[in-house]
Amino acid sequence: MSFRFNCVALAISLALVTNLAQAACFADSPLTRPDDRYQAIDGSNGAEVKDSQTGLVWQRCMHGLKWDGAACSGNVTPQDWPTASKTVAGAKPWRLPTQAELEGLIEKSCSKPALNSHWFGSGPMGWVWTATDMGSPDGSVVVNTESGLIANFIKKLPLYVRWVR
Repeated sequence: MSFRFNCVALAISLALVTNLAQAACFADSPLTRPDDRYQAIDGSNGAEVKDSQTGLVWQRCMHGLKWDGAACSGNVTPQDWPTASKTVAGAKPWRLPTQAELEGLIEKSCSKPALNSHWFGSGPMGWVWTATDMGSPDGSVVVNTESGLIANFIKKLPLYVRWVR
C-alpha cells in the first residue's frame, strides 16, 4: 500500500513539475524574440506562425506533430536529412530552413527552449536539420532548439524537422 501511494505521489509530482517547466531566461536581458514579433496565420488555427521581422512563415510544431489549438500533439517524426528533404519537397511551398533562417528563431536570452516559448515551446526540443550544406555531400548544419547551439552533423542521423515558407 505504501509503495503504491509513493509511486502515485511521485507520478503526480513529476506531472506538476513538467507542466510548470518554462524557458530559463536571463532576468536582466530583454527578449530578442518577443511574443509580439509573431502572429498566427489566418485560417491555420494557429498551426502556422509568421515572423513579422523576416516575413517567413513557420510550422508551429516539429514535423509529425499537429497543433490542436493549445499544444503540439501526436508523434514527432525524426528523419535523416535525405528523407526530410524528400518529404518537404512534396509539400511545396514548404521547405527546410537555411541555417540563418533557423538561427533567426533562436531566443538569445533563453534556453530550454531557446525559442519563443509562447509560439514554439510546445513539443520536443533538440537538433533540427537545415538546408545549409556543411561543405561536403555527407553533412549539413543543424541547430539545437533547446540550447541554441549550432553544429555540423552527418546526414544519416534521424533529427527533428521544422518547415518554413
